[in-house]
Amino acid sequence: MNKGRLLAIVIMLAVICPALASCYDAREVDDMGFVIALGLDKGKTNALRMTLQVAKPTAGANGGGGGGKEGELPYTQFTVEAPAIYSGLNMINTFASKQISLNHIKVVVFSSELAREGLGPYLHALVRGREFRPNMPIVVARNTAEEYLQSVDPQLVLNASKYYELVYQGYRYTGLIPKVEFHNFYLAAKSICMNPVAILGGAAKFRSSEEFDIENSTYLEHGRSAPFEGDFLAGDIPAIGGARAENIGLAVFDGDRMVGELDGTDTTAHLLCTGDYEHSYWTVPDPLAEGYYVLIDIKQGRKPIKQVEIVDGNPVIHIFLNLEGNLLSVQSNVDYESGENSLILESAVEDFVKKEVGSYLDKTIREFKSDICGFGMHARGLFTTWAEWEAYQWNSKYKDASYTLSVNFKIRRPGLILGSKPWVSSEGDRAPGDGGDD
Repeated sequence: MNKGRLLAIVIMLAVICPALASCYDAREVDDMGFVIALGLDKGKTNALRMTLQVAKPTAGANGGGGGGKEGELPYTQFTVEAPAIYSGLNMINTFASKQISLNHIKVVVFSSELAREGLGPYLHALVRGREFRPNMPIVVARNTAEEYLQSVDPQLVLNASKYYELVYQGYRYTGLIPKVEFHNFYLAAKSICMNPVAILGGAAKFRSSEEFDIENSTYLEHGRSAPFEGDFLAGDIPAIGGARAENIGLAVFDGDRMVGELDGTDTTAHLLCTGDYEHSYWTVPDPLAEGYYVLIDIKQGRKPIKQVEIVDGNPVIHIFLNLEGNLLSVQSNVDYESGENSLILESAVEDFVKKEVGSYLDKTIREFKSDICGFGMHARGLFTTWAEWEAYQWNSKYKDASYTLSVNFKIRRPGLILGSKPWVSSEGDRAPGDGGDD
């Protein structure tokens, strides 16, 4: 190697190395304001009212246990009206002490008013933006997104970011909210095979237990004399304590436009049909003792089997659900641990699940005309070319669909009781059911 070439290499290294080692474009974490929740409503003075929750640095101090003052919210909330999302960020950055960043956003909340008009313009902004995460949940607030976010006051965790990470995972153990991630929502809104859903949220209306009522419960729609745990929409649960933000039920969409709401019971049926159900506690009427209930922890034994065929031009959907459960409580003390009574209870649970899932499917077909279970994904294999599938227009044909539903349920464990015995009072009275011996 000649001296000229060697000198040129040395000079190039001398110029490049300092640039590679520098931090000229670095931004200190303490100089940024990280948004953890974004809410979008219709504006009064402009097209959009945008609400941001920005985490406070002190809320994550001392190992994430909260370092702020007692009773202080772990976030700061900003609200601004602007023509678009990024325009609103510009406006907030004029009075916020730190540069606002969306890198750690945990949830996006839309008002039901905005959702019913169509979310297309806002979904495009979310999918193009580099800072928005594809796995963030989508919530539709029954009132306004601003009010919903204002009602968030984490009690069990002082880190608001952790609160959002945990609360929308409730579908795993309650079955009362759907599993929703932004990228799946966006793809379903664009799809000709299915339609999206969103988590239904709302601010609790009750401030004390003396105000409790069940006027807005959906229990009458399910043919019950009193509400079960899922017979509510967000905001109507008779409960107080913790955050006032409630999440129960789902918002039904047709493309990017919201067309209706389903309660927590229907949401459980939705999870069963999509295969996202894991486990939850069910209240089932006692088949051998009227007025009593059996409490069962039901989980998904296997993913549902879904098949679709086209008969006379209309879809026919076949669904098979395989479930299993553990006994938690038998109020009547009937011996359901083994024998014929166990088979009677299993059959009763199968009928109960079939009734609830059938009611849910009827609503999606007849009322909303929206395939939110993704049955179209199974139907497209019936067509030899994509052009034929597009010409069939599944989303418009779904309203003419019919279905068959089969449920198989088995009791796996009776809890810590091997055999029930009747309650006997001093007068010799017995509770309903003969009971069994240990």
